[in-house]
Amino acid sequence: MVQKLQHELEHMQDRFGGIFKLMLHGDPQSVAKTPADEVYGEGKLRLLRYRAPAGRRLPIPLLIVPSLINRYYLLDLVPGRSLIEYLVSRNLDVFVIDWGAPGPEDRGTTFDHYVTGYLRRAAQRVRAISGQERLSMLGYSMGGTLTAIFSALYGRYVANLVQVAAPIDFHDDGILSQWTRKDRFNVDLVVDTLGALPVSLMQASFRMLKPTYQISQQIALAEQFGDTDAVQDFLAMQLWLDDNIPFLGEAYRTYIKECYQENHLVQGRLVVGGRRVDLGQIEAPLLTVVATRDMICPPQSSKVLNELVASPDKAVFEFPGGHTSIVAGLDAPQQLWPHLADWLVARSSEAEDES
Repeated sequence: MVQKLQHELEHMQDRFGGIFKLMLHGDPQSVAKTPADEVYGEGKLRLLRYRAPAGRRLPIPLLIVPSLINRYYLLDLVPGRSLIEYLVSRNLDVFVIDWGAPGPEDRGTTFDHYVTGYLRRAAQRVRAISGQERLSMLGYSMGGTLTAIFSALYGRYVANLVQVAAPIDFHDDGILSQWTRKDRFNVDLVVDTLGALPVSLMQASFRMLKPTYQISQQIALAEQFGDTDAVQDFLAMQLWLDDNIPFLGEAYRTYIKECYQENHLVQGRLVVGGRRVDLGQIEAPLLTVVATRDMICPPQSSKVLNELVASPDKAVFEFPGGHTSIVAGLDAPQQLWPHLADWLVARSSEAEDES
């Protein structure tokens, strides 16, 4: 009995020692572990293509577009908690945009340039590499706003469109919509003074959405303290949460004014690259994914897209969870991932002729 107790104490000491090392030495190299190759670069942007197991890839490629203000690796967090890893295992030919971290030299980059410049050229490179005329696009969060705009302007490129927690109607009942109203928020003053929305201000704003979040996370960490794998997953998520990207001033000005304050996208009055964005021009099969407890993008903000497009093949998947947990939470591998992969696989097997 004494020997058994000693063994248990030594095992516990090893586990707690490993956990303390994880907490004291957070390693950015522990995230984004799915093997990939950089196949294109422009400015700070990188286009990554994930290596296929045994060289098996379905014909129609998938381009994943994350938010401009968040690192892409939320979708490739750690092995076993990686949406990208799962999609690759289902033989999808997965590409992702890493927007990189802009600096002062990028201050003049506009919202239009993200869509008609960076995103368009990344899509063209995916087409060239895959040898396909069309590609599937998956937009997460603000990345979904970009992919909806892109699909309306460049529909000939898009075989399938997936929107995950992606705001379309910005006059919703969410807190962000209330905070950014014209009579409450002077975006010109922010941009003209600061040049860009700094990470510190952005993170403070998100923390105000749920003031008790940090306390609840500390409690959750304490409850998982004996489980090294759970703590590693927790710390990887915290690493991502603290790793925001500054929102370039001119792009931020347009996004707040045209989308949040005027709601021009859903009204068909948004102009990008000199062209009016008409969401009714989207004809590709559409899947809209929403989270029931999403405080950043309330479900109806996303669901409205299915009412506006001309797509004959469209669906809405709704899952319990929040803005990040829907793609990287503990339940995501059982809830979202298989349904999302099934939908894409069924529409990625055969290339279609360009219309």
